[in-house]
Amino acid sequence: MISNHEIAQMVGAIIIYGFFFVLTAGLYAMVYAMGRLFEKPWLVKASYIFAAAEVLSAIGMVATGYLDHFWVNLILFSAAVYLFIPQGMWWVVVNFHDQFEPEGHVH
Repeated sequence: MISNHEIAQMVGAIIIYGFFFVLTAGLYAMVYAMGRLFEKPWLVKASYIFAAAEVLSAIGMVATGYLDHFWVNLILFSAAVYLFIPQGMWWVVVNFHDQFEPEGHVH
């Protein structure tokens, strides 16, 4: 049987991994958008470091072995899907603004 101390350690690890999951996902989106906005390909490439860190954080959460299969699947699915969200949102924003931008508008 698992002791309360071991459970507390696993839950603490999940909380820390979860914090880094959210932090790195946000940094990935922010650095990716800045790279595209300022036309800096090196920033876009650097954003993928945060994407990798996000995936590693998700793997760390599920590797604790404490989570139910539902949560394991949800975390891994969300980590995989989120890899494509910054690119998809950039596409949506650019196409939305191109479609509704007034004639003669200068950036």
